[in-house]
Amino acid sequence: MQHMNPAQILSRLWQNFNILSPVRKMTVVASGLISLVAIAAMVHFSGQMDYQTLYSNLSSEDAASIVGKLQEKKIPYKLNPSGDAITVASDKVPELRMELAASGLPRGGNIGFEIFDQKSIGATEFEQKLNYRRAIQGELARTINSLEEIQQSRVHIAFPKDTLFIDQQQKATASVTVKLKSGKNLRQNQIDGIGHLVASSVEGLRFEDVMVVDSKGNILSRGHDETKLSQLSNSQMEYQRNVERNLTSQIQTMLENVVGKGKAVVRVAADLDFRITEKTEETYDPESPVVRSTQKQSDKTVASSGAAKVGAVTGAPGQEKDKLDEVTNYEINKVVNKTVMPVGEIKKLSIAVVVDGIYTKNDKGQETYQERSKKEIDSLDELVRKSAGFNAARGDQVILTSMSFTKQDLDASLANIPWHERLTPFVPVAKYLALLAAMGLLFFFVIRPLMTGLLTSVSRQESRDTVQLSSQRQMTGGGESMALLGGQGEGGAMTETELVKQLASSDAKKFAEILRSWVK
Repeated sequence: MQHMNPAQILSRLWQNFNILSPVRKMTVVASGLISLVAIAAMVHFSGQMDYQTLYSNLSSEDAASIVGKLQEKKIPYKLNPSGDAITVASDKVPELRMELAASGLPRGGNIGFEIFDQKSIGATEFEQKLNYRRAIQGELARTINSLEEIQQSRVHIAFPKDTLFIDQQQKATASVTVKLKSGKNLRQNQIDGIGHLVASSVEGLRFEDVMVVDSKGNILSRGHDETKLSQLSNSQMEYQRNVERNLTSQIQTMLENVVGKGKAVVRVAADLDFRITEKTEETYDPESPVVRSTQKQSDKTVASSGAAKVGAVTGAPGQEKDKLDEVTNYEINKVVNKTVMPVGEIKKLSIAVVVDGIYTKNDKGQETYQERSKKEIDSLDELVRKSAGFNAARGDQVILTSMSFTKQDLDASLANIPWHERLTPFVPVAKYLALLAAMGLLFFFVIRPLMTGLLTSVSRQESRDTVQLSSQRQMTGGGESMALLGGQGEGGAMTETELVKQLASSDAKKFAEILRSWVK
């Protein structure tokens, strides 16, 4: 087979295409068009820009402002049908967020203190106060919107008119409306935090005068008296949970170091005493008296005669009188102790522990469960008692049991993640892999069979021409070969099969030489 240049190959392909039947021609044309469309689609999707969410849950004002900024910068964007989410090229998201944040966007649908950036000459005092109120309300709404659970919020503040008399002065009040994100809830301490935030930001506003409601009209805030009691109970409950959590962690970490990670479950219930108790105690010690006071009295009379002696009879003339009185008062030793009993003292502990058993493999490689021995259970029980500070006088209880744990096929943390969030990191790679796979399938199942078929037709035609040419050369080489052609009729040239049959039947030796020349 001779080597052919590209022009000859294309010419040969066109000749072979012309000799095809109409059905095969339509098949070839359809395959070519499908291939071109597939290649164009793959090139289009591979070059398409990858869009990512810039901001979502936007108000109409913020969406309009952001779209205006993007149009000024001539940055392509997409706006969802509801008009509250904007997507841009993924590589421009961080840069655009910083630029928009520097411009104060998004504002959350509220106007803050930037309202005073636009100075108006001749504004009245009423307008200034009204703008100040709007600015405070907007800034507070922005701060509240920063909470993870809140999608949107509005703040309304009512300032009373100033009066000359204090007893006639009205109180300032405020109300907050919050719209929560789907599946989110506010804890009570978060609701109280919103109330304290608003009350601390407005002069003369008290916490109990702030009302917080949700988008459905449900009152979320509580009364002042109720708040004090609930704060006390909440702090007590939080302290109790911390005690139980610390004891649980202390016991479980110790057991897992012995029986293995994930093979021990510990639950602790603590009964605490939150009563506030003061204890005063007085102790007397009669064996060690203490001198409290001493009183001494002394009388002395001097006689006129120097011969008189001390101690003479009282009242005798000419004699000296001497008198001494002494009184000593004793106090019994007393100790006074005043003790304030600690709040939250443990009254009773109830501990439940479940440990996994022992798994061994049999001859077939299958795991078999075996309970732990009583001696091992008793040892673990003693460890739990010592670790938790067990006190039988308080009535503490500890129960430790060995049971077979259920094997989890899927980690709980992964099970809570939606499937589309797990696939998000692999989307860019999967897009290019799908593109390569589509191009490979197109090449192996469409383009390659088509080219193979056309090239096979070309090869067959060339082989047919070579056979006829070689046969004619061999036959024209001598008189006997020309005689073989004499049997050819006037109807036209014989086919390859007829020519080969005639050569083989007329002269086997000559036919062998022709085959040998073809092989060479």
